[in-house]
Amino acid sequence: MRIISVSDKEMWIGENKSFLIEGNIIHVVVKGEQTAESSFLQTEVNSKLASLVNGKINYLIDLNKGGKNSPEARAVWKLACEDENTNKVAVFGLNPVARVLASFVFGISKKRDQRFFATKEESLSWIFE
Repeated sequence: MRIISVSDKEMWIGENKSFLIEGNIIHVVVKGEQTAESSFLQTEVNSKLASLVNGKINYLIDLNKGGKNSPEARAVWKLACEDENTNKVAVFGLNPVARVLASFVFGISKKRDQRFFATKEESLSWIFE
């Protein structure tokens, strides 16, 4: 598994895709199961995209096609959500697995600017509040 740079503002890891949108939002589209390796690579991608932004980052995470996360991957997500450069984390998806994953990560995190939504539109609305 490796990082593929499509452009300065778009990178892929396997089937996962990350885009820098709206100036300071990293939009992550998650597909399939997430391993320790994929989650570490995702944090590397997030850091590269965040370096293009002045100020704090917001995350828009699409879990509609996401699968299970390994315990190591969940620990990596928790640390990423709690990073001091993270402003808000909006997760969305109608997949039942997505709700379980989001509630688990949010439940063990100290940071409270994290929410789960059914749709991308609801997520973006909350980020822009």
